[in-house]
Amino acid sequence: MKVRVLVLERPVVAGFFVALILAVLSLASYSIIISIYPALAVLAAGLAFGLLSALVAARRLFFLAGATPHAALLAALLAVLVAGGVSTHAYMLTILVTTALVYITGYMIFSGIEPDIATSVLVSLSASTSVILAYYAKTSSSGADIATIVFGDPLLVRPWDAWMAVAISLATCILVVLSYKEQVYIGIERDLAKITGMPVWLYDLVFFTLIGVVVSAMVQVVGFVLEHVLILLPGAAASMYARSAREAILLSVSSAIIAAGLGLVLSLVLGISPAGATGLVMLSIYVALVARSR
Repeated sequence: MKVRVLVLERPVVAGFFVALILAVLSLASYSIIISIYPALAVLAAGLAFGLLSALVAARRLFFLAGATPHAALLAALLAVLVAGGVSTHAYMLTILVTTALVYITGYMIFSGIEPDIATSVLVSLSASTSVILAYYAKTSSSGADIATIVFGDPLLVRPWDAWMAVAISLATCILVVLSYKEQVYIGIERDLAKITGMPVWLYDLVFFTLIGVVVSAMVQVVGFVLEHVLILLPGAAASMYARSAREAILLSVSSAIIAAGLGLVLSLVLGISPAGATGLVMLSIYVALVARSR
């Protein structure tokens, strides 16, 4: 039985080592040609989204995960307009507003409202308000900042942004590792978890805090568009291919980091957007894993 488990995990472990190699290669390439900070921020985003995507798959809240970038877009637009541009104050305000919106949605779900209905309310509010704010920002001096938020531009990342991304990804790693087993249990049998005395409210708080902070903090690194890819595909692919919870989280993290690392390298070689390259690589990984799982 032990031999069988090792054989099953071998491709996943190999993928993890490939992710590490690509991460080192992209860091070295960017530090020599441009700067280490864009690569550091994108790889940190890959780690954070890989972990978060595994958590999303465990909780089976893909619709909420796909809607959260809309809340981050709304918060970022509001923050840029209030602060007068991309700045530290705008960064912190984006995190606070996004997390507050996710908390409201999470409270609705915790109160018994269907997750899809609560998420629909979040999307409706975020999308409508974002259009109004974007239209207003288009006539102001913040137009370039809006494009950065929507499409992402790691080359504009400051050292402070990069180190904040690293800190958030490490905090995400700690919280996911400590709560992953319980999150899986709640995702499968939420009512039974409540009956057994598990503090479901606490794990809900951890989940909603992570999704709010990670998505809002990384929106200026990878952009609103790519966040949909990174928060959904790694966990979805891992849940289809993996045979255990440990394999699922390892595969989700590995695929996200591989996409980030290879996307950075391709952006240097081909002269294309790092965010766009990362998204295409992640999509290719997803298709490959789905095909292999069939």
